[in-house]
Amino acid sequence: MFFPKAVIDNKTTALFPGYLFIQLDDKIQNWTPIRSTKGVGNFVRFGLSFAKVSSQIINLIKIQQQQTIEKMINICSHHQGDYLEVKSGVFKGQKVVFQNYSASDRIIVLLKLIGQQQVITLDKQEVIAI
Repeated sequence: MFFPKAVIDNKTTALFPGYLFIQLDDKIQNWTPIRSTKGVGNFVRFGLSFAKVSSQIINLIKIQQQQTIEKMINICSHHQGDYLEVKSGVFKGQKVVFQNYSASDRIIVLLKLIGQQQVITLDKQEVIAI
């Protein structure tokens, strides 16, 4: 059995909610225990035929799942309100306050400039936690 999952904010989340991938030989193995399991409504079918997913697709899902888990662990290293220091670029040495993640490995931070907090976007590689 295979339960594809991802980790988001340190919580495990199903990639395909309500779906379970199983590998059974429908000619010699009994589907009844699965069918009678609490929470199982039915099998995905096309007419009378069970839907089948090739082992290559399952392997690709597993690889993608692992990559997603690794990205989510890395991306969740900062939380709103965390203080960071800019280690490169025009704001090098400045203290900033983490706000949120943006697209393409970028983060949104608050930087005090001219006596006011300014929202700026930086590459996440440009900052370090302090």
